[in-house]
Amino acid sequence: MDGWIALGILALLAVPVMAVVAFFMVIGARRRIVILEQKIAALEQRGILPATAPIIVPEVPAAGAESPAIVVAEPSLPPSEPEAPAEAFPAEAPDATPPAGPAAPEEAEAPPAPVTPARPKRPRESLEQKLGARWAVWVGGLALALGAIFLVRYSIDAGLIGPGVRIAASALFSLALIAAGEWLRRSNRVTAFSAIPSANIPGILTAAGTVGLFATAYGAYALYALIGPTTAFILLAAIGLGTMAAAALHGPWLSGLGLVGAYVAPLLVATDNPNVPMLMVYLTFVTSSAFGLARLRLWRWLAIAAGVAAIGWGFAMLASSSGPFANGAYAIVLLCLVLVFLVVDVHRGRDPAERSDKLAVGLLWAIAVLLLTGTGVADFDNVSLGASLLGVAMLLAASWRYDAVALAAPGAAGLLVTLLYFWPASQQVRAEATTYIADAATAYFRLPDTIGWFAAVAIAGAAALIGTALSRLRVPPAPRAFTIVTQAAAATAGPLLTVTVAYLRIAGFVSNIGFAAIALALAGLYALLTERFVRAERDGVASDTIPTGLFAAASIAGIALSLTMALEGGMLTTAFALASLGAAWVQLRRPIATLRYSVTVLAVLVLARIAWDPYIFGTRSGAGVYLSILLGYGIPAAAFALASILLRRVREDRAVYFAEALAVILAALLVVFEIRAIVFGGDLLRPATALAEQGLTTAAAFAFSLGLARLAKSRPSPVFRLGGQIARIIGLANAAIALAFVVNPLVTGVPVAGGMIFNEIFLAYAVPAMLAALIAVQPIRQDDRIARWLRPATGLAALLLAFAAISLEIRFLFAGAVDLSAGPIGSAESYTYSAAWLVLGLALLLGGLLFDLKAARLASAALILVTVLKVFLIDMANLEGAWRALSFMGLGIVLIGIGLLYQRLLFGRPSTEPPRPEAEAES
Repeated sequence: MDGWIALGILALLAVPVMAVVAFFMVIGARRRIVILEQKIAALEQRGILPATAPIIVPEVPAAGAESPAIVVAEPSLPPSEPEAPAEAFPAEAPDATPPAGPAAPEEAEAPPAPVTPARPKRPRESLEQKLGARWAVWVGGLALALGAIFLVRYSIDAGLIGPGVRIAASALFSLALIAAGEWLRRSNRVTAFSAIPSANIPGILTAAGTVGLFATAYGAYALYALIGPTTAFILLAAIGLGTMAAAALHGPWLSGLGLVGAYVAPLLVATDNPNVPMLMVYLTFVTSSAFGLARLRLWRWLAIAAGVAAIGWGFAMLASSSGPFANGAYAIVLLCLVLVFLVVDVHRGRDPAERSDKLAVGLLWAIAVLLLTGTGVADFDNVSLGASLLGVAMLLAASWRYDAVALAAPGAAGLLVTLLYFWPASQQVRAEATTYIADAATAYFRLPDTIGWFAAVAIAGAAALIGTALSRLRVPPAPRAFTIVTQAAAATAGPLLTVTVAYLRIAGFVSNIGFAAIALALAGLYALLTERFVRAERDGVASDTIPTGLFAAASIAGIALSLTMALEGGMLTTAFALASLGAAWVQLRRPIATLRYSVTVLAVLVLARIAWDPYIFGTRSGAGVYLSILLGYGIPAAAFALASILLRRVREDRAVYFAEALAVILAALLVVFEIRAIVFGGDLLRPATALAEQGLTTAAAFAFSLGLARLAKSRPSPVFRLGGQIARIIGLANAAIALAFVVNPLVTGVPVAGGMIFNEIFLAYAVPAMLAALIAVQPIRQDDRIARWLRPATGLAALLLAFAAISLEIRFLFAGAVDLSAGPIGSAESYTYSAAWLVLGLALLLGGLLFDLKAARLASAALILVTVLKVFLIDMANLEGAWRALSFMGLGIVLIGIGLLYQRLLFGRPSTEPPRPEAEAES
């Protein structure tokens, strides 16, 4: 069995050995080929052989040469007769033989023009070079490692050596590999081969030895317990650092190996009492060494990898009992290292056109998250808070000095706002008596220390954000657009969010005049900055157009925030709407594009407020609810309508459409809530509906559709056109579902309120029927496909609603205000149905004939057909006596009259009369 194992080891070793032998054989063959090519070139120059194309002869590199040179051998022609003048050769055949004749006079041969040799290009690697120079080296290194492993495994299985000898042998073998790599690196015999970075033989041997040392140290600790955890940690750390140091001589991939070993070493050593502060010192030293090596060899990837590993260790150590000081110090030191090596050293000069350094910014943001997490773990004590605030200051300083990391400013703003949001200030002062200022006339009462510290942090942080941005925007060199946007965004969104979070944590989203005053002051500051940048923009400073818009938007946001803090309910919605109207008015005098979109933002806030609580007004029942609805929805609707008109004076864009849409929505909600208040006597919280409410809502939907269609003609706007179609669809759906089934008195049995004619049936069916008929007869555009589909549905709904109104009114007259679904239908009632249906059909016919509406005539024919079927199928069987005769007599008279009308008014027209264009459009 042992013999088979040995044979397998030899077979594995034979593959790389054969590859190396083949490699040297190929090198020898290539040398002989080069000698032959040089001899052929010499024969061609002497004229013994005919000239050929230029031959590219690679020189045999001498020892110590970095790369093989390329020599271009110019062939020479054998001596011949002098060339004839160029005119002697025809243009069609330049290679033809000259005609026979007297010999031309001999001319002196012109000296050949000097040939400038082309710059030699590095030849592409062939498969031969890949096989011999690269793969052979890698397979050789792998074979060495496998051979050592198999040999150790064999010695262990055979029981030939003990643990101490095994560890010693492994260490000696690893050191021998490292020594061999260093000897070969200094030797001139492998210099040519070492020029291939991915097949560096000394580097491969050094890497194999390094891996062996790692395995040896870990095996001595974990497998055989020959050394303790402290010794093991020191050995593993030393091996990792030594590997990174060797990378400066052998190549970048060896530094990656050392980096992995250095950061993994603490995980390989287990101990019951870990010394976390010493681990932080060790990780700081390793990270600094990696950054230094990256700076020395310009390996940026090594610094990024070391930073990511160090930050990962920082998060892992937060769960330990190291304390807030150690965690904060570790994060601040990492931040300093990243700023020094990846920001200051890389971006020394201020270049406005320099791109954003996303990798460095990513590390800065990750350290900010580490600081924030450490502060949360430490329950926001003063030490951890101080570390986080120091991180905020360092990020702001970096963003101010280097435009490549301008995104550090939003990172600082995010760190500040998140700190304030998660800061449990109310819990920290729960045991203390909290005293607020009652009014301006009262004496000043000292706030609790925690609240004072919270407010100081918020104010200082907001001031730092604004000051950093303003300073950078005015300090040369002029920043690029991306930096301007970043700084201005941090200076606007950061302070506004800071005030919002402070308002949440201290006031608990309860109306507070003090915070409203702070937000209003912030809005005033942004307004002053807007005016300042407007003046600079007039002076021709192109870069000031971006902060102008951002500061203007921040001013509007500050006003909205101030209103939110001071007002509640419907007053807040009204204030937002009036603020949007003010922004639209200001943009007429200050053409700032952001002001237009701030109207859209305020509209979104109003929609969010309505979605959160549709009852935006304080009163929800009683006599005052009607005025509350009018003020809560009417004023905002009028404000956004006027804002859309003002915005349209400048140009028509999405801001105009959004303001128009919100005005329509608010007006619709106003009508819906007023209808509900009227139907239920001011009780908006009634958990039910009624026939009158659904009927008036359907009529309101049709009225909105009709009104918006009229507005779309006078003021072309997709909002009005689509809004009218949506309102019509809502009306049709409400009529088909609510009026037909949900609140139909024949289905529910609920008594109908009202008089003999003007009652709930009239409001629910007759009024919507008339409005739907008006919509159906409106002219439409031929390219409006949706309107073409909705028109027949609207006409059918008008007919069915009118039919239901007449039928239910008859049923109400005979049944009284009781359950319409109960009681028999008498002869008089049945006759009345037939007569009323005939009258309705006749009215539709007259209308169709007078206004030349084919749809009305078809509806009349359908209704009369239904009446005829009722008379012959139902009345004949149920009516008795005079009612039966009167029913048939009335039907006959009506049918004869209809025939006369058709003959005289429709088909009795002269054939020469051209058809009316309106009739063609309606048909």
